[in-house]
Amino acid sequence: MEKQKTKFTVIDAVIILVVLLALIIGGKLLLPRFMTPSDTQTVSCRVLLADKEKALADSMKVGDRVTMSLTEKDGGVITGIDVTPAKKAVFDSISGMYVTQEIPNKCDIYVTLDVDAQVSDVAVKDGSVILQVGAETPIRGKGYASMGYTIAVDD
Repeated sequence: MEKQKTKFTVIDAVIILVVLLALIIGGKLLLPRFMTPSDTQTVSCRVLLADKEKALADSMKVGDRVTMSLTEKDGGVITGIDVTPAKKAVFDSISGMYVTQEIPNKCDIYVTLDVDAQVSDVAVKDGSVILQVGAETPIRGKGYASMGYTIAVDD
């Protein structure tokens, strides 16, 4: 049996040219959105450390430099600390309703941080940390460490 040689035709060249043009045009349109240099600006974010010991709140000070990742690189400066008693919803069997009750010896700590972040159309990032509401956020400073959730990001 004889092997047939494949021939390169004009139609093949046109198809290759159309595919290359589509890739080039798509790259020129889409890449600038992802490759634009991001602006570095100070972003304020608020982290809730829920149901924590009062000693943790006492060890935090306004002006402390803290990290917001596990790599000790990315972080910000504490600009505000609000402490409120920790509360939980419990079922009251007499009234048949849920009521809010304070948890003894526990508090909710609201930490406000100023972070130098890269702000782009895609994300607000502090180094490797993406600042977004609902993200689990470690807060580590000199003499304390805890885990909380980001509840607000103001750019």
